[in-house]
Amino acid sequence: MNLIEQLGIQKLVLTPTGFTAQMPLEDFHAQPQGFLNGGATLAFAEVAAGMASNLLLDDKHFAVGQAVNGNHLNPTKAAGILFAQGLLLHKGGRTHVWELKFTDAREVLVAQVTVTNAIVAKRYE
Repeated sequence: MNLIEQLGIQKLVLTPTGFTAQMPLEDFHAQPQGFLNGGATLAFAEVAAGMASNLLLDDKHFAVGQAVNGNHLNPTKAAGILFAQGLLLHKGGRTHVWELKFTDAREVLVAQVTVTNAIVAKRYE
């Protein structure tokens, strides 16, 4: 089982300015007090931004995570759905920079994360 499946990331859709995605929250995503673990949010951010970058690239390149910077703003219980909205800040030949905002079902801003992806050439052997 890969990380996308383990996290439960779903419904990643490109939009004119970025993407949307969601992750149903379960006990797996919780820290001991039952709140969403910040590491799960950061993993969701990096995976979703990578998926989005790869959808924008040709078949000769792929994206890999280079940097992740997050701010956890409001605690939320690890239940319901965490919604992500990604905005593509920079689409260069060597990097993509995404700003992601995470909200809960009440539309409360849970976290803001910036992800930089390195764009690398596929090497065919």
